[in-house]
Amino acid sequence: MSTEKKIEKDEFKEKEINDEVMDETEKEQDLTGNNDEVDESFESDEVDESLEDIIQQQEETIQQYKDKIQRMQADFENYKKRSEKDRTEFVKYANEGLILKILEAYEDLERALDVEEDKNLREGVELIYKKMTKILEDEGVEEIDTEHQKFDPFKHEALLTENNDDYENNEIIQDLQKGYTLNSKVIRYSKVKVCKK
Repeated sequence: MSTEKKIEKDEFKEKEINDEVMDETEKEQDLTGNNDEVDESFESDEVDESLEDIIQQQEETIQQYKDKIQRMQADFENYKKRSEKDRTEFVKYANEGLILKILEAYEDLERALDVEEDKNLREGVELIYKKMTKILEDEGVEEIDTEHQKFDPFKHEALLTENNDDYENNEIIQDLQKGYTLNSKVIRYSKVKVCKK
């Protein structure tokens, strides 16, 4: 074999090797390029998912704030109603102390009416008594009825008990001191004698 042919053969082999190397390099580059595309696609999906997570978290936070505001509004409405009720109750029973004091004088006048000796005195006291009765009724004061009533611990206070055949068990025999309600609230219990068998 001549040197020229040997050189040509070597050049041909070298060229084949170079071509193979080039082919391999191109294939690697193609694969790397594809990997970059896959990576970019993967990164894009990750970004979309993280954005969706952030959006979902924000929506949940917004809903929590909305719920909190609604609860606060409901609490405030309840507070307003409770305050209005308390104010109304306060106004309704504000006169209680004064009325309790007036009641004592009122009952003294009632006892004075039992004296029948002086007609003019009786008429004057009777007029005052009627006026006071009207004032107390207008303020919502009512006498607690005890006649032929069963003893009620929410209205009556038993000071004495007695076995009496004319009355049923637990029936009130005698009213020892009158009781009163102010707008249906007991402000003074009736002091009574009760039948116990």
